[in-house]
Amino acid sequence: MRSMQHNISPHVYVAATLGTTLAFIALFIQRGFQPDYFYAPILALAAVYGLINLVRQGKGLSDFRIDTKPDFAKLLRRALARYLVWLPIFYIAAHAYRMAPYYNSPSSQPALYFFDTLLKLYLVGGLPYFLLTLTIKSSRVEDFYDPAVRIIHMIKQTLYRIFHIDGTHSPLQVFKKRYNRKVLLNLLMRAYFIPIMVSQVYANLGQSVTFAANRFDDHSFITVLFWLMAILWLCDVINASVAYCIESRWLENRTRSIDLSITGWAVCLFCYYPLNSVTGSLFPFAYTVVNSNPGSLLVPELGFLYVVKLLEISLLALHIYIDVSLGTSVANISLKKLQTTGPYGVVRHPGTTTKLAFWLLISACYSAFWSWPIILGQLAWSALYVGRALTEELHLRQHEEYREYMEKVRYRFIPGLL
Repeated sequence: MRSMQHNISPHVYVAATLGTTLAFIALFIQRGFQPDYFYAPILALAAVYGLINLVRQGKGLSDFRIDTKPDFAKLLRRALARYLVWLPIFYIAAHAYRMAPYYNSPSSQPALYFFDTLLKLYLVGGLPYFLLTLTIKSSRVEDFYDPAVRIIHMIKQTLYRIFHIDGTHSPLQVFKKRYNRKVLLNLLMRAYFIPIMVSQVYANLGQSVTFAANRFDDHSFITVLFWLMAILWLCDVINASVAYCIESRWLENRTRSIDLSITGWAVCLFCYYPLNSVTGSLFPFAYTVVNSNPGSLLVPELGFLYVVKLLEISLLALHIYIDVSLGTSVANISLKKLQTTGPYGVVRHPGTTTKLAFWLLISACYSAFWSWPIILGQLAWSALYVGRALTEELHLRQHEEYREYMEKVRYRFIPGLL
């Protein structure tokens, strides 16, 4: 299958993300952190990914083509229809976030500002965007599965059933159709995760710039490591923000399937804020014992602290590399495009392996870890993440492409063992 044979190399995704991240950190260090433009790296990385995909399209590594002889009247109707479908959705979403008490906290303000900005950009650039996209990224398959087209069909089907004379067709039947539910659940999933990711971009970008501008002058080893960790997390959340915020033909990341099971959703959501606070209240999170005090280590020496912190940043770098290597296919409880090379050519869930190893190996270096509540908490969190990987596979294995991938890469977590 094309998506397995011609996916973008993990190295390209990582290089693009790292380059974009460092460029904006350098820019904000030089000019000062500009909170009103914190979202710029997200849009810039999306543009870089779009350019990469356009180059691949020119090499025949894409299912899209350029429509060299478009019917402008038809093109305008198609673009306008998509523009008008998404306009009320964006408008309602932006205002719904503002009205929801949960999103009125200070930590959510960057996300609200981001939504308002996107809405303004869409009002001006939405129609030209669709005109250009439908011309440069033409695809009959994508036309059929286009979420905007599916939403139009849902509206038409619902209205037909409401006004049908004999009254035998319930409007609710529209939402019982599997693909219609997938479209709506995908919107719900993205609405949940976008504020989480965007707010972390703001926090980590500000932290990265602040460290360099105000605290980097002492050149202490620990300060340098904290700065590098902030940059790594920033790479992760910028890439994730692109994947969640923008599903586009330019990024070739349309959601093809989403988990419809309650179990899959529950296991996933209890790993993320705010529901992970409930999980944490039941099972202590081992990584909370990690700090920069040498006296809290099993070996209370400054040299051992340096060793632990080097191990910590090395494991974190590996984990972020694995996350970012998915590129625009990053998504929970859904399938966009499989990544089958790099770490994903070794095991099917390398991110789960590195995350659990990161938490365990670093936390175990601290004396506070070695108590039954913390150890049992670590086991519980590990079981939760393993369960998340297993429920994910229950969904993904419904697709022939993933079953082929399972035959190619036989181990989930540890090569030759698990």
